[in-house]
Amino acid sequence: MTTINVGFIGLGLMGHAMANNIQSKGFSLGVMAHRNRQPVDDLVGKGAREFANAAELTRAVDVVLLCLPGTAEVSRTLAGEQGVLAGLRPGQIVVDCSTGDPNRTAELAAQVTACGGHYLDTPVNRTPKDAQAGRLNVLAGGDAAVLERVRPVLECFSETIHHLGPLGSGHKAKVIHNFISQGNATILAEAFCTAAKNGIDLAAFAEICSMSGGYSRTFERIIPYVLHGDDSGQQFALANCEKDMRYYTELTKLTPTTGIVSDAVYQTFMLAKVLGHGDKYVPRLFDVLGEINGVRVSACPQEDKA
Repeated sequence: MTTINVGFIGLGLMGHAMANNIQSKGFSLGVMAHRNRQPVDDLVGKGAREFANAAELTRAVDVVLLCLPGTAEVSRTLAGEQGVLAGLRPGQIVVDCSTGDPNRTAELAAQVTACGGHYLDTPVNRTPKDAQAGRLNVLAGGDAAVLERVRPVLECFSETIHHLGPLGSGHKAKVIHNFISQGNATILAEAFCTAAKNGIDLAAFAEICSMSGGYSRTFERIIPYVLHGDDSGQQFALANCEKDMRYYTELTKLTPTTGIVSDAVYQTFMLAKVLGHGDKYVPRLFDVLGEINGVRVSACPQEDKA
């Protein structure tokens, strides 16, 4: 058993897999009670300790990892009588693995350091399946010496750890990366919608793209939905894409850099959200573009698509 006691807050698809890897590697694990009992019960059943709130958890551990939907949720988890800050001791480390708003990273870090703690922004790349296999990529910003102290914990669920620079660099790199990925998904959805409306065989078109410049990791993950009705390759909600793209477009404004393409990508995901598709996974963007344009963007029979 290692000597670092780890607290983990945020047991969604990614967080549960990350926490499970931490626990399986011999770290003492504390988790916070949540209305979704399945991941909590799973980890507690394997020996994790459950705490009623973030303050109690923080008092009982050495390092607190956060894996939450975004900065608003992180801010709420830090604040208040039952928040992380209420239980933070001098020298403790808060590791924020959430995809956060880089324009607010300094604000969050200042709250932690005001209590004598250390803060790292360490969002992760890849999918829940990669998280289960311990193959995530960590994008870290902050003090290199602090990062080294928590490296053994991060290595439990990661294939690579990249120190990208000072505080905020992790969050910035993450949303820039997500713009590339989510922009690619938007282009693919729009292109295949146009192909469908022009009567092109989508399976044949997908095969052509897979052999040329149209291919990408995003293509690999979302095209199975067009071909087979399988949306499991990118288990990330369209509403979260809207959030990420909002963070990115705000970053371009404050940098400042041009955001011509990103504004269009952001509006596409906003449209998906307001049309009621926000809780669906990224591959369903083909349905959104099809709905807008009055065409079915699918190569599989109607009855095969859930």
